[in-house]
Order: sequence, then C-alpha cells, then structure tokens
Amino acid sequence: MEKIQGKEYSDLQQGIDKLIGKFGMPKTIKIIRQLSGTTKIRKHKKQRIELITTFVISEGYKIFGVEHKNVEGKTTKEFKEARMASYHILNQYTRLSYSEIAKHFDQGKFGAYYHINKCKEALSVPQFNKSFVGKYEALEENLIQFITKID
Repeated sequence: MEKIQGKEYSDLQQGIDKLIGKFGMPKTIKIIRQLSGTTKIRKHKKQRIELITTFVISEGYKIFGVEHKNVEGKTTKEFKEARMASYHILNQYTRLSYSEIAKHFDQGKFGAYYHINKCKEALSVPQFNKSFVGKYEALEENLIQFITKID
C-alpha cells in the first residue's frame, strides 16, 4: 500500500511542478485553492458558475463528438457519454445540487445522481473504458485551463 501511495504522491508532485512551470507559483497556489474550495469567490459567483457550466457542456459535446442535431434526440452514445462526463465534472468543480445540474439536460436530480455514479464507475476501471476516460480527462483538463483564464 505504501508503494501505491508513494507513486500517487510522486505523480501529484510532478503535476504540481508542471502547473508551476506553466503558470508560475502565485497562479498555481490560486488554482489549487479554487479547486480545493479553500478560497472564497468575492463577487460574481453565480456568473462564474454559469460560465463553467456552459463551458463544460459545450466542450463536452465537442470532445465527445456530439452533433447539434443529435442533441435533441438524446439517444446517441456520444450524447450519453458527454452528459455523463459533464454531470460528474460539474459535480466535482461546482457546488451545484443534483437538481441544478440535471436541469441543464432536462432531467431530475435522480438522473444526475445516476449518471454521476455511472461515471465514477467507468473512471474506476480505466483499462476497460479507455476511450471514455481519455475524453473525460481531456474535458477536465480543458476546464482547468478555462478556470485559470476566467480568474
């Protein structure tokens, strides 16, 4: 178990070093505080959350290859995966309730709860869901870059 924790810590440290190299120390500290929820957003919190929500949904459609005409039918595999990833990421990076997240997809709170848990399940075994996990990670990385730009 210690080896696994050591590897995870090493990966974390490498990730932090990359952030520092890309954004500099002050900006990296700001990013970490925002992502961990230890910083308070002074103003325009609602607008910031709306921006993040809109970005995640539209970027999810783009990354997962959802055509706008298919969004209406809501039956394509790409749409379902984009929705599931969007639910999970919005749950991770915002403090929106299940109901608030779900209304962006015309669903109820139990739909959001279901999709968030399905996404956690898919992410827990990445070797069986390589395509989905790769797209999810791209969406998450794009969101982190977006968050750094809006602050």
